[in-house]
Amino acid sequence: MYELEVQNPVAALQGTDARFDVAPRPDSLDGLKIGLIWNRKRGGDGVLKRVGEMLEARYEGAEARLYKGGIPTPTGVLDKAIEECDVFVGSTSD
Repeated sequence: MYELEVQNPVAALQGTDARFDVAPRPDSLDGLKIGLIWNRKRGGDGVLKRVGEMLEARYEGAEARLYKGGIPTPTGVLDKAIEECDVFVGSTSD
């Protein structure tokens, strides 16, 4: 008789388990500046640009701005985006 041992290929998370509440959502995106945070993974910028175009077309006066981040996104990039925008969309893509 053979015995099969099954391994879990998922690595355990390391570090502090941080949990956050869901960010407040505006009633509308009309007139808001929308920050598009790209982590520089291949294809993410194209997706974000298209999302920005769609949001600008759908919401009156909405303005999308693309920010080139990283993994992790540098604090300076996030600080600038927070200063300039009202809401954010992030992208991870390959």
